[in-house]
Amino acid sequence: MRKTMFENLIRNLKNLPPCDFPNTNKLQELSEEMTLEQLHIYADLLVQKGKANYYYGRISLRNGHLLT
Repeated sequence: MRKTMFENLIRNLKNLPPCDFPNTNKLQELSEEMTLEQLHIYADLLVQKGKANYYYGRISLRNGHLLT
């Protein structure tokens, strides 16, 4: 994902309350375009907002899918 696009995405997600986040399928779709570094930042934000879980080094969304 391009750097400016990623920065805008993260900024917008940080300002959203957890109840207004996109659905888990959209969150999964967004993660497929990210670099490994971007994915770490994105996953950390999702865990902080309660939209993902961290278990044994893996990040899974609430629907059970792992972030790729």
